[in-house]
Amino acid sequence: MTSFRSSLFYVYTSKYSTFIIYFITTIILARILTPEDIGIYTVASVFVGLGQVLREFGINNYIIQEKDLTAERIRAAFTLNLLFGWGIALVMYFARTPIGNFYENEAVSDVIGLLCINFLLVPIGAITFAHIRREMRFKHTMIIQIGSSLVSAVVGVSAALAGESYRSLVWSAIAGTLTSVLLTLVFRPPGVLLLPGFREIPHVFTFCRYAGSSTLISHMGNSAPDLIIGKILDMNAVGIFGRAVGAISIFSKVIMEGLVGIMFPRFSKQHRDGGIDKHQYLILSSSITALAWPFYAILALLSEPVIYILFGKTWLESAPILSILCINAILLYAISLVDQVLISTGRIRISFRLNVTVHTLNVIAILLSAHYGLIWVAVAMTCVSIIKLVIYQIVGQRALDIGFSSFATIYRKSMLLTVMTSIPSLVVILMGGNASLIYLPNMLMLILVTGLSWIAAGWLLKLPLFDEIIKILSHINRYRLNGKS
Repeated sequence: MTSFRSSLFYVYTSKYSTFIIYFITTIILARILTPEDIGIYTVASVFVGLGQVLREFGINNYIIQEKDLTAERIRAAFTLNLLFGWGIALVMYFARTPIGNFYENEAVSDVIGLLCINFLLVPIGAITFAHIRREMRFKHTMIIQIGSSLVSAVVGVSAALAGESYRSLVWSAIAGTLTSVLLTLVFRPPGVLLLPGFREIPHVFTFCRYAGSSTLISHMGNSAPDLIIGKILDMNAVGIFGRAVGAISIFSKVIMEGLVGIMFPRFSKQHRDGGIDKHQYLILSSSITALAWPFYAILALLSEPVIYILFGKTWLESAPILSILCINAILLYAISLVDQVLISTGRIRISFRLNVTVHTLNVIAILLSAHYGLIWVAVAMTCVSIIKLVIYQIVGQRALDIGFSSFATIYRKSMLLTVMTSIPSLVVILMGGNASLIYLPNMLMLILVTGLSWIAAGWLLKLPLFDEIIKILSHINRYRLNGKS
């Protein structure tokens, strides 16, 4: 457990640092770029992201979870990554014009063409980075991620100030990728050679055909709102909806990305060593809902002043969409670790089938609702998430052999915590509405009171998260004292 807390220290140092960089950069760019600029880049990045999924195609996850990872299999994975990456770069470059014509926007073509550079860069460092994660060298991943985020932010803001509009986001992405690749090569493990190999390609592809297909479907399902809204409505609507989604992703960037970055390698290692620690899984589920549910409940209540303070009045149209998507997020975070368990324990086919089912429903729901406006798109997505919650809860219980009563206890305490933490926000809204909260001092005071309410409620409910926080802080204190000595 000590090594796990050490991993948490490095991962969350990285995630909080990169989030602060991302957060500041987003606030600055929101005041320089227009919703249309954001919409253009968002639609183009969906297609480029699709190419990235095809390029990776589960290969990185293979490196992390493979029990018998030989040098020949690493070389085969590198070969596949290179062939997919450079091949897709060629396909995307020639596809950029038809895609731009479909959306009747030349800027979309421009962005796709420039982002093809990333397909040439990423395969060079992707396998090495996956191997670093497999070895749980989170100190090195921290340096790589913070370094690339800093360079990306500086280049993006500089380009926006220079009048590059939507292209500033492109230069930011390319600069971040290049920095990440260079730093990954600096920390390359001695046994990982960047040489092609073909003998083990069939073995590697056996895993990747399901893992890659599952990731591809997930990407298409998650990107469906941008693609469909961009065609049925316009780029401005894509930007508005994307701003709400961006606000929703704050929790993911601060908490979940770091946790998943640890848990997938850790679940895979536990599976290789005999089985997943059920007690640890329940602690993690309790901790995630204890953080996510109050966060999203309060964000739903305060969506309008939050959007106004962070992004300005230009984006206020996204506030009601944000409130609905917060409900959607509360549902999804109850089962956020199930897919990681399925993949890390080799149940890749089950994960694939579930992804196909849920994301097909998501696409259908968005297609049916987009004609009626953005709010109905958010409502439709939330309805699909209710179905996903039921399915994944049942599958997760069976995969881990844990009864629902254990989860019911977790959910009951997290719901109580959410209600108790939301009281200050509800009182403020009932007394004076949201108008007073657009002033930063008032909002900061409410955040302080809410934070204290969350701590008090968590202590009263005796949540395991608070025990873990105390242990992590003790570990950090010992690390600091050892550093001084």
